[in-house]
Amino acid sequence: MGYICIMIKSMFKNNSRTLVNIIGVPLLLSSIYFGEFLFTTLIYFSIFVCIHELYKICLKLEINLQFFWLYFFSILLYLTHFFDIQELIILDDMQLFSLVCILIIITEFFLGEKNKIQNISATIFSIIWLIVFLNFIVQIRYDYGFEITLLMFLSVWICDTFAFVIGSKFGKKKIFPKISPNKTWMGTIAGYICSIIFVFFILQYRLVNIDFSYFNVFIIGSIFGCIGQIGDALESLIKRYANIKDSGKILRGHGGMLDRLDSLILSAPCFYIFLSLFA
Repeated sequence: MGYICIMIKSMFKNNSRTLVNIIGVPLLLSSIYFGEFLFTTLIYFSIFVCIHELYKICLKLEINLQFFWLYFFSILLYLTHFFDIQELIILDDMQLFSLVCILIIITEFFLGEKNKIQNISATIFSIIWLIVFLNFIVQIRYDYGFEITLLMFLSVWICDTFAFVIGSKFGKKKIFPKISPNKTWMGTIAGYICSIIFVFFILQYRLVNIDFSYFNVFIIGSIFGCIGQIGDALESLIKRYANIKDSGKILRGHGGMLDRLDSLILSAPCFYIFLSLFA
């Protein structure tokens, strides 16, 4: 994510950016609070937008995503949060995922597109990266509640904010110069440390239902401070291959939806695994 980071960087310099902050942040926070239909719908709307953005990026690389199956799988997974459709289709999530992957392979043989292996690989990757992984955000809200979901978003924001601020002022040595030339070692380390400090205080003062221990602080801080930044770098790598700056333009002045969710794509499933094992 990165709303707070962008607010610090550009507040009042660009009216369209300020407007997105004024509307976007309260909308996200209120949806996290109310949860269920509002939050799930907002996240899946974001997933739909991310699929569209990645489809456009892949076209620049002469790769054709089978967006029909991507949207089909997204809709089915969305409906599972409100209806027991597994009894209707007689498949669990893993079986459904496997079936969709097989359908993607079969469909590709009947399409007149080139680069079939790349098309199949990119489409299946998109299902995992965008749909399965981002669905964990919704699952965390359903299974663990408002406070822990808010912790997830705030931890990512804290990391992004301090990585940007410290990296911009003091960072010199680039961490991935060929992938993301603006990221520095100083900024990356600062984001990681600040994420751990933030989690430390949240757990220390019992603001979430997770027991305070140095192990929990270190693991949670590392998930958002380290894995979150790797998720950001992965999206930057994809954009670098396509030679573009932003994934899209839906958030005026902020880039695309994929740009805003990149840090959560890898960290959300890792956080859910941690919660299921230790919370």
